[in-house]
Amino acid sequence: MKVRGFTLIELMVVIVILAVVATAGTQFIVSTIQSYNQTQTRSKLINTGRQAIERVTRQLRGALPYSLRLTNTNACIEFLPIAGGGNYLADLPDTDNGAPAAISFATATHAVDFGTAEYVSVGSLASTEVYGAGPVSLATLDADAPALVTLTAAKSWQRNSINRRFYLVDNPQAFCVQSGELRFYQNLDVTAASVPGLAGACVETGCSVLAQNISGAADFQLSAGTEDRNTKVTVGLSFVEGGETVTLSQGVLIRNVP
Repeated sequence: MKVRGFTLIELMVVIVILAVVATAGTQFIVSTIQSYNQTQTRSKLINTGRQAIERVTRQLRGALPYSLRLTNTNACIEFLPIAGGGNYLADLPDTDNGAPAAISFATATHAVDFGTAEYVSVGSLASTEVYGAGPVSLATLDADAPALVTLTAAKSWQRNSINRRFYLVDNPQAFCVQSGELRFYQNLDVTAASVPGLAGACVETGCSVLAQNISGAADFQLSAGTEDRNTKVTVGLSFVEGGETVTLSQGVLIRNVP
């Protein structure tokens, strides 16, 4: 009785076939894992980007429309957040009526709804009227009663609001992109021309980091409003991590109620 085994050639052929099958299977597993990791990374970037842009959008909607401006070579968008407001009862002194400057004015019943009221804005039509050393459409608030607004000094305004509307606003705030981070600054100086200390880290300047892994500069676009047109802001951010890049863009309309 003859007993036959495998020849050396047969064994080599089997080894080669198994090696090819193992290599193909390994490549499939590695490819599947890489695809999963890429999907997870992209999902993380999308979630991070959406949360960041939603935060920016939500706060910009509560901004004084004519206070929005781009600063720091368009790296920042700055604004005055509305704390409250209402209607005043009689025309205020302005450049047209030439009435003597007044330190207070009567209003309909109103309240501070958000944050802290630091300033009063009346009839503003441009950011240049609410920022700087002597803003013509902004005054410092001294006291706020339900039916009376009192300023720290007598004021003659640039113009009256066509609807006799006034806004109580807080100190300036800003969203900036710097060093791959989306940052939020608050309690800024209304007289400053830009956001200070942008090159420093947030631990040094007191800002808050809202998102990281931002690639390149922010795409902040501003279309200023008029008495009959809303202000529009477009926010565009690109997030990058693990070789994946996600770019998100969203438009925000800031309702103008003169």
